[in-house]
Amino acid sequence: MTEGPDVRLDAEAARWAAQQGAAITLRPSPRHGCCGGTAILPVAEARTPEKPEGWLIREIDGVTVYVDPAMVGHPGTLMIRAEGFLRWRRLFVEGTGLNARR
Repeated sequence: MTEGPDVRLDAEAARWAAQQGAAITLRPSPRHGCCGGTAILPVAEARTPEKPEGWLIREIDGVTVYVDPAMVGHPGTLMIRAEGFLRWRRLFVEGTGLNARR
């Protein structure tokens, strides 16, 4: 079986995601430094991926989490949290960048 990262949702993120359609997409996103270099950071979005075929699918606290196959083998735990106020909320991910290796 293919294993992705250990993904967890805090209670507020699970509640908010359930109100937004009960789906979260977790994918890698490159961030470029001003002086060169790139870090690959995990990003969570309250939506279903456009083409979910081949993605890892997890049910966590009543929310379907789609994990990008590029994240297979990621070490450590990724915690998805919600921040903001009322309709200006968003998800963010705490954990190591995807460049990290054990």
